[in-house]
Amino acid sequence: MSDKQILENNKENRNKEINIKKNKSTKSPWYLWGIKIFVLSFILTIIFSFFTEMIISNSSLIVCCIVLLFLLIINIICDVLATAVTSCHVNPFLAMASSKIKGAKMAVYMCKNSHKFASICADVVGDICGIISGSAGAALVLIILLNNHSTKNVFYSIIISSIIAAFTVGGKAFGKTFAIKNNQEIVFFFAKIFAFFVRRSNA
Repeated sequence: MSDKQILENNKENRNKEINIKKNKSTKSPWYLWGIKIFVLSFILTIIFSFFTEMIISNSSLIVCCIVLLFLLIINIICDVLATAVTSCHVNPFLAMASSKIKGAKMAVYMCKNSHKFASICADVVGDICGIISGSAGAALVLIILLNNHSTKNVFYSIIISSIIAAFTVGGKAFGKTFAIKNNQEIVFFFAKIFAFFVRRSNA
């Protein structure tokens, strides 16, 4: 090996070392994601709780039921998306992205960052909806008691809590099976929605 080749090899090795150091230095600390999730959860909980209280405050029984049902459905949908994105392979979307199919790039991004999407969907939005649905259930019990002038608050509380728990757990159980069997279709469907809003925000 000539001196020129040795110098070139040494230069390439130094460049590789520099790139590795840059990647390590630009990599976010392990705890930063947890802090972001904490802040996001706090903000979203305030927003969700505020609008929920505004809607169900002094509302009818039907309105309270609709709000409660909406929160439960959002909780289940988020769990379905989290399951789908973590069980989906990125390869089909890479081929679609190379063909410039709308939403494919977003699907690739979702699959490559599946743990973050799953955390936001299931651990942030889903859990927040689950917590607030419990508050909405308590408000529903109060409305029933005021309308019926009944003192059986324990009975109504147990029944409504049981319905909420059964709907949530049963819906998630059904949703997980559905999400695993149709993960590619689900991810691509939501990717097209997210891509649409991203384009609109960048326009």
